[in-house]
Amino acid sequence: MTASPSAPILRGSGGTVLRHEGDVLTLRRGDEETRIPLRAVRDVVPDRRAVIVELRAPAGGTPVTHRIDGVNEASAGLFATTLGTALARLPEPDPSFDGAALVTTRSLRTPPPPAPPISAGQKARGLAWVLVALGPGLASLIVTSVLFVLHGEAGMLILAIPMGLVSVFLNLASAAAAERSLQMWLLPWRGITVMAVRTSPYGKSGKYEYTDSSGTLHSYYRDAYASRIEISYHPENPGNPVGVYPVFTRVVVALGTLILCAVTAGVIFVGVMAATV
Repeated sequence: MTASPSAPILRGSGGTVLRHEGDVLTLRRGDEETRIPLRAVRDVVPDRRAVIVELRAPAGGTPVTHRIDGVNEASAGLFATTLGTALARLPEPDPSFDGAALVTTRSLRTPPPPAPPISAGQKARGLAWVLVALGPGLASLIVTSVLFVLHGEAGMLILAIPMGLVSVFLNLASAAAAERSLQMWLLPWRGITVMAVRTSPYGKSGKYEYTDSSGTLHSYYRDAYASRIEISYHPENPGNPVGVYPVFTRVVVALGTLILCAVTAGVIFVGVMAATV
């Protein structure tokens, strides 16, 4: 006895895939998967390098069709023949039967995980950072400009405004550097420290991945050659880690931050004093 041939998997244009799995046809187009039970199919028709799956429709209704273009012509013919044999074994349904009602479609796209809620502590830290990062610089810009105007030297605004903007930029840079320097000292002590594994090819810049306490995967970028490095993160903000560095490196970063903060304070002081003279 000769066994019936298996239906080939049809791969069409645009990454479309049609396959026969048991009593279901599975059609994938992009990020969508459509499942068509065989009892919902009236016929499978080859059309050179295309296959048309025609669904059963109630008497007098227009049948729904699914067309897959760009397939191999020989595979299309074999697929239609094999499915025709399988459909012939099925009982004839009621004339009012609508095959389209049995078809289901689902998205294969994985939805992004919901953003974690922002805690009161995070909001307070964020507000404090904004005040520290922008407050002194903006205050110096406003005070300097107002003093020049009150002293009848409005023309000096040509110098005061650019200098004030420089102070705002330095203020932001100082706040960012200070925050990072503090994290380099505090997180290895009070945060969670894990191993991050390199996932990028070896080179100058490395991409590392680690999993937080909730099982979420995160990425961390660092100029390093090691296959594994230690990183630390705050439990409330696992997506913003810092590398675990030697004490000498952390001291150098802290000194650089102090110098930047001193330069920022000097620029703000000079600007305000120039406006008061």
